[in-house]
Amino acid sequence: MTTDNNAAESIAKKLAQEEEWLLNFEKNIVKSGQIRQGIEKVVDKFDQRLSSLEKNVLPMHISNGKLQKKQHNIQRLINTIDATLQFYGKTSTVESAINNGNPTVDLDPYLENMESLQQAIIFFETHPNYKSQTENMRITLDTGYTMLEKAYKTLLLKHSVNVDPTPFVKNELSPRLNDVKILTDEESIIKIGVWLLKQPRVPHHFLGYYSEIRGAQILKNIKNIAESQKTMQLASRSKLSTVRKPIQRSDKTDILADVDSCHVMCSSLLNLLELEEKLMMKAIPDTSKRAQVFRELVSRPLIYVVLQTQKVVNEKDIGIVPLLPLLHLLSQNSARFHNLATNSIGDVQFDSLMRQLQVKCSSYVNEVIENLNEDTTKFVPPDGNVHPTTASTLNFLSSLTAHRLTVTQHVLALTAPQGTSTNLLLPKLFARILSALGSMLKKKANLYDDPTLATIFLLNNYNYIAKTLADEQDGLLPAITEMNSNILSFYHEEIATCTNEYLKSWNGIASILKSVDRIGEDKQMAKHIMSTFVRDFDQVLAQQTDYCISDPKTSANVQSEVKARIWKNYSLLLDICQRLHVFPQGIKYTENTFEMAIRNLFSSARIN
Repeated sequence: MTTDNNAAESIAKKLAQEEEWLLNFEKNIVKSGQIRQGIEKVVDKFDQRLSSLEKNVLPMHISNGKLQKKQHNIQRLINTIDATLQFYGKTSTVESAINNGNPTVDLDPYLENMESLQQAIIFFETHPNYKSQTENMRITLDTGYTMLEKAYKTLLLKHSVNVDPTPFVKNELSPRLNDVKILTDEESIIKIGVWLLKQPRVPHHFLGYYSEIRGAQILKNIKNIAESQKTMQLASRSKLSTVRKPIQRSDKTDILADVDSCHVMCSSLLNLLELEEKLMMKAIPDTSKRAQVFRELVSRPLIYVVLQTQKVVNEKDIGIVPLLPLLHLLSQNSARFHNLATNSIGDVQFDSLMRQLQVKCSSYVNEVIENLNEDTTKFVPPDGNVHPTTASTLNFLSSLTAHRLTVTQHVLALTAPQGTSTNLLLPKLFARILSALGSMLKKKANLYDDPTLATIFLLNNYNYIAKTLADEQDGLLPAITEMNSNILSFYHEEIATCTNEYLKSWNGIASILKSVDRIGEDKQMAKHIMSTFVRDFDQVLAQQTDYCISDPKTSANVQSEVKARIWKNYSLLLDICQRLHVFPQGIKYTENTFEMAIRNLFSSARIN
């Protein structure tokens, strides 16, 4: 019962709450309707006001838009009139400055006037009414272009300089090539050139001025350098003549000067072109135009240098040694010269020059061997000294060694059988030359009537060869030992053989003294042996008076060998004669005079 009552009370409370909520809701609906009615009235009034505003404002807005457009058109017309007046007023001043100005004096203002005139032309071209004025401006502009190109030419001629030939001749450029000035003032030239290249005007005549003037200046510098080189050589010879007998000018001296001149011209051309290319990078920034100008510029000096060198190579006969530095220079830079010749607008025969030079050097090498094998001259040094052919042949080998790579690749490889190792070409050549030299020396030795002098001759020549081979500065030995590792030992053995052969000339003197130990107290025997010794000793000294051993060390060694063969027994004979008083008037060869006689062997001094 209690539970039912509680449930009924709960339901009654909920009904009361919902009735209260429903009453509130109905009140809100009534209030909302009142608000809606108020809003509708406000909206109706707004619509009425908006319609009234549209009728009053829209015509004014349309009218204002038309006024603004008219104002804009008027302002643009005013601006056009102002610009026209400005350009028209300034143009006459600019044209006068261009026609009467001098760009070589006032370059920057001149370029500014040219740019102002260009802007004026662009402006008036949009107004057909000013067609006649525009044509006049174009004529003035063309005049300005012409004036600038003439100024460019004038400045090039004025500022191109003759370089100092001394560092080129003395080969002192490597560390300071960039210090050499080829233009005294390049700023104006660069400024005009760069400005003109930006203009649409074609053709660019000033580029032709550059190639013509700068090419002629390079050629002039090369000729000056070559002439200076010859002058320095002549001065050097004149200086030598003050301390020696006067040096007569000979054809060979002139040919040497010509070869040296070719060398200095070729090296100077490369250096001058390097400087020119650096200048052109700034003066002609456009790559294609710069390349074309360079092709034209390089033509004349390159043709001149190649033709002069060809003339010397083909017409002069001087031997391979003076040509090796030239061949070395050209072969080292053959790719550069080939590209210059190929790209030049002229017909440059550089490849032909290289071939002629290589063939001539190759023929000179073969000629050296032929001359040694076929030598029939009768000259031999009267004192048994080193034969001039020996010295010249060893100098020849030293020169080849100094330019080994060049000689191997550009001379010997020309005639080498296909597949031959180039590393052994020079050692094989040296072996052939030394063999031919040895055969020639033996033939020359047979020309002597005195066999002892012939031995001295061979001793001197073998010793000279051995010393030259052993000289590290010449670098001959490493090259030759690649083919024959025992070459130096061979010459030392030959020297020893010649020394022993020469010592046989003293065997007679030595045999006279063998009986010294049997003299005892026999004065007659002592006198006989001493007299015989002095007579034969004087004869040998007289026979060998003009003998020469050119190397002091070898000469001293041979003198020691001679003394060793004689002195021991002669000192005993000298003591016996002095003890027995065999020669009261004195003995010719005392210990001192004997020593002096031995020391004077192989010299011009004599014992009277």
